[in-house]
Amino acid sequence: MSTKTIKPITSTSKQALWFLIVGASAALVHFLVLVSIVSFTAISPTWANVMAFLIAFIVSFFGHFHLTFRQPMQTYEHTNQNIKQHIHTFSWRRSLPTLIKWFASSAIGFAANQSLFVLGLSWFGERYYILVWIVVTGIITVMSFFLGKLWAFKS
Repeated sequence: MSTKTIKPITSTSKQALWFLIVGASAALVHFLVLVSIVSFTAISPTWANVMAFLIAFIVSFFGHFHLTFRQPMQTYEHTNQNIKQHIHTFSWRRSLPTLIKWFASSAIGFAANQSLFVLGLSWFGERYYILVWIVVTGIITVMSFFLGKLWAFKS
């Protein structure tokens, strides 16, 4: 059984587009979880935002890993009756450093997000938490892209 690594070539503009698509998906998950927690529990928007971030992080990591920054994956070739099957595998062992760096990048982004979110809530009041969240998320998105591209998913 032979093993080789496949590394696709991606342009920055293509990465930026995927980053926006994946980021929008993660942001939507974050937003829906945030609103759901605030609407259906007695948890404050500040703590609900922390819980929503942790759930959205999972969407973000896998989306960016497989789509935005397309990490190389191992391909195993099996010859069986003259048919080659290519099986792409996700290796936790090989992906763990990237996961840790993306979590650190996301945690930095979230710390900035949470700080601005709390500041916005104190300025405008908790009833404007949705508008504050949208503005803050837009600001942090640009920072997160560059942390992902230049450090977390850089291979």
